[in-house]
Amino acid sequence: MRTLLDTLYKTSGAGAAIALVSILLLVIAQMVARWLGLLLPGGANYAGYAMATASFLGLSYAFASNEHIRVNLFVDRAGRWRRAVELWCYGLGSAVAVFFAWYAVRTPMLSAKFNDVSQGQDGTPLWIPQMAMAAGATILAIALIDNLIRVLATPSLGVDTPLVPPVRDMVKSRRARIVLLGLFGLVIWGAMHLMTGFDRDATGLKIGVFLFVMFFLLGSGLWVGLALMGVAYMGMIGFTSRNPGSSMAITVWSSASSWTLTSLPLFIWMGEILYRTKLSENMFKGLAPWLSRFPGGLLHTNVVGCTVFAAVSGSSAATLTTVGKMSIPELRKRGYPEFMIVGTLAGAATLGLMIPPSMTLIVYGVSVRESVTSLFMAGVLPGLVLAGLFMGYIALWSVIKRDQVPAPEPHMSFVDKLRNSVLLLPVIALIVLVIGSMYIGIATATEAAAFGVVGALALATLQGSMSWASFRESLLGAARTSAMIALILMGASFLTLSMGFTGVPRALAEWIGTMNLSPVALIAALTVFYIIIGMFLDGISAVVLTMAIIEPMIRAAGIDLIWFGIFIVVVVEMAQITPPVGFNLFVLQGMTRHDMGYIARTAVPMFAIMIVMVGILVAFPSLATWLPEAMKQAGN
Repeated sequence: MRTLLDTLYKTSGAGAAIALVSILLLVIAQMVARWLGLLLPGGANYAGYAMATASFLGLSYAFASNEHIRVNLFVDRAGRWRRAVELWCYGLGSAVAVFFAWYAVRTPMLSAKFNDVSQGQDGTPLWIPQMAMAAGATILAIALIDNLIRVLATPSLGVDTPLVPPVRDMVKSRRARIVLLGLFGLVIWGAMHLMTGFDRDATGLKIGVFLFVMFFLLGSGLWVGLALMGVAYMGMIGFTSRNPGSSMAITVWSSASSWTLTSLPLFIWMGEILYRTKLSENMFKGLAPWLSRFPGGLLHTNVVGCTVFAAVSGSSAATLTTVGKMSIPELRKRGYPEFMIVGTLAGAATLGLMIPPSMTLIVYGVSVRESVTSLFMAGVLPGLVLAGLFMGYIALWSVIKRDQVPAPEPHMSFVDKLRNSVLLLPVIALIVLVIGSMYIGIATATEAAAFGVVGALALATLQGSMSWASFRESLLGAARTSAMIALILMGASFLTLSMGFTGVPRALAEWIGTMNLSPVALIAALTVFYIIIGMFLDGISAVVLTMAIIEPMIRAAGIDLIWFGIFIVVVVEMAQITPPVGFNLFVLQGMTRHDMGYIARTAVPMFAIMIVMVGILVAFPSLATWLPEAMKQAGN
């Protein structure tokens, strides 16, 4: 049975990978047809269907691979009560997943019954692509129930195996586990019963309920995407008479089958290709000779390496992992202080969120319906300024702490430096291909992502580092990461719908309006707000979870949404290095084996620099808006 289930999850992941390849081919076909002045009927819709297929079929594979995100702080500290906490998480997670699967299966059945077809030129019967939602949600539910049974009946603690197994298990007997799971079921049933019948005009009560349920589910360790679905469900049954299941299925399908979102898995795939080939290793060799004479020496390779890789990755974690694997051993070997190695890497890796292509900017653009290409252009100059501030910090450290700076590197002639720089040409060519295609207007953000994937595959093949194994692993890695983000977006889209029905966003916007805050005061308040929630949520979750509330305020205050997207990225970057849920800190802990508290302390100066960056953005808003406006004028 175990082999059968594992094969099911892997087969589902393979289906997601095939759908990812289909996205690439469809985007290329759509782009070529546009260049030739031809019409490809339904091309965008087909790519959206492939996007939905990749998202849904990848859910169970990502779960079995422990890729889905949850707040582990309480779970990891549970000690001998770890199994009780996992029973809660898998019990509630299974309930949410089964609810999701039930309505996901009903959706294509109803579409077939009422003969629903796509509104595009293709006229596709919707039940056909919606079968992927039904299959993916069902297999995800099976994966949750499978692990629930394992936690109940075996020594296993589920997919998220603790780094240090608990010495003692307080819920050792199977009977005690079943009784505890039954009690959790009663708690869930009681909470659902209490949620019905609330006063629909009690705005303060609604906000309190939403916040309590959200932080309780997230804090208790439930996976973020499932937690958001759970919060949205409680809001629907508490404050509206709409059928929560049908509303969820329609909303989730619409969000998952978006053409705009297809750039997300393609940029992730591009980063995975670079991570698994010699391109990233060669980047360090090409940068080191030019940076060794800077004040602070080769520590600057952390910042410049992250800046360069960010321009072809879009992911903070991918940037950190790739640059860290090549720079940490080299910097340690040369005697650089561990505090500076870890701290500068933690901060510089966040540039992967700002410098295009950026996953966070894609998600933000989809959430507020702004041009992703314009957002990408807006991130270029602020990203370079922030990188400059990080390098300034390293230079200042080298002046203040001269005794900690290692001996300079052996002198290298200008010709030798140029010879090493040849290694940078492939990565620079890829950056020019991706960003340049958008700037000169021959490609949209989605089409530029296709350029990036094809370019990365071509460069890796020419270098001889692209084997079938590395291709397969890069594709499956992209499928897992894409599904992880997709589940968060699915839960967030349902939560946005739920909050819209309750009227909370409108009421909050009206309340903010009565305070008559100036735009600067509003930005200051939102900075504090995002720093706080960034302590508990990852960046993408923070963006999608709050946009339903924040967007009306920003529009009412007359703040440019392109500029605000860059502001959001800076404060989300702070969240990446803010305990207890700083994902860069977790990645660094795995790479360096340092204590989390030590890593967080090394990142404090970088956090302070990001606060300075917020001030610079407020003082000089054109830093974010000039390039998108110039691009629009050039296009006209």
